[in-house]
Amino acid sequence: MALNSSTGTLGDAAPALGAFPANHSYFVKEFIEIAAPEALYDMFGNSRAIPKNNSNSISYNKVAKLATLEGTALTEGVTPTEQQLTLTRISKTVDQYGGFITVTDRLQDESVAGLMSELNTRNAEQAAETMNLVKRDDLLGGTNVRYANAAANQNAITASGVFAADFDFMYQAFLNEKVKAIRPMTNGSPNINTTPTRETYPSIVKPSATTLLEALDDSNGNTYINTERYASQRPTWMNEHGTFKQFSFITDTESAIVSNAAATPQDINQSLVLGKGAYDVITIADGNVQIIMKPLGSAGTADPLDQRATLGWKSKCAIIIKQQTYMFRYEFSVGAT
Repeated sequence: MALNSSTGTLGDAAPALGAFPANHSYFVKEFIEIAAPEALYDMFGNSRAIPKNNSNSISYNKVAKLATLEGTALTEGVTPTEQQLTLTRISKTVDQYGGFITVTDRLQDESVAGLMSELNTRNAEQAAETMNLVKRDDLLGGTNVRYANAAANQNAITASGVFAADFDFMYQAFLNEKVKAIRPMTNGSPNINTTPTRETYPSIVKPSATTLLEALDDSNGNTYINTERYASQRPTWMNEHGTFKQFSFITDTESAIVSNAAATPQDINQSLVLGKGAYDVITIADGNVQIIMKPLGSAGTADPLDQRATLGWKSKCAIIIKQQTYMFRYEFSVGAT
């Protein structure tokens, strides 16, 4: 944004790029609200900070499970066969992101009241949205994938829909891996027309998927439950829409949509289904987003007449997937392109 000029022709409805309209009419001091996404992906991972002056990379050592020994009882006086450990190292480099805008002394002196605060709010929103997408993309790199209706690959998804059998498959996979649900079950409520709910794994979906979700029915008495039917003591996550069996669905406008290469291309929602302990949210030196304000004249001789100030932000944050089998990327179609 180049809001570094306070010039404007009186009566102009839309000033030229980089120009700020002259204050020639009455302005409402409250600015038009702009919706920004929430930091959804921070909610379901463990936070871990890299101490300052300790690089921008983090590594974990992962030791594979040992096989059970139920069929190999010890023989008295005989040493059993030694077991072998399998060690895997996983690493992640935390990149830095940031942006800024420049404002002038005239803009500060002549603009409508509250503009500087509003510009700072826009900076903060840009930071939150950017980092939310960075974390989402890190999670989309997971290797545990379920394609809708047991399709062989993304291009084999040729019709819209979500399927009860897919959620049964993912739930059984989580049980086999002993993956804990993130939210516990709740009992019934004395309130009329409310329903007890099971422990659930969060699934982040595009808002356009909610109509498909609401039609879920496994023909065994299990149907989709909207949040307004939850038992009264049941907490909800932000943007939560409802639950089906062991899964709770959270809408996110930034949930990934891609188009496959099928004969009839489909808009594929890459939904993230998360179990406890699947990933960590990594920051450096206990910091996530830093808001940076440089006043007029702070550039020294580069700004000899104290004409320029900047508002900016900087962030060092990433996600590392610790257990690939503790999460799924569930890909399904929300309709033809």
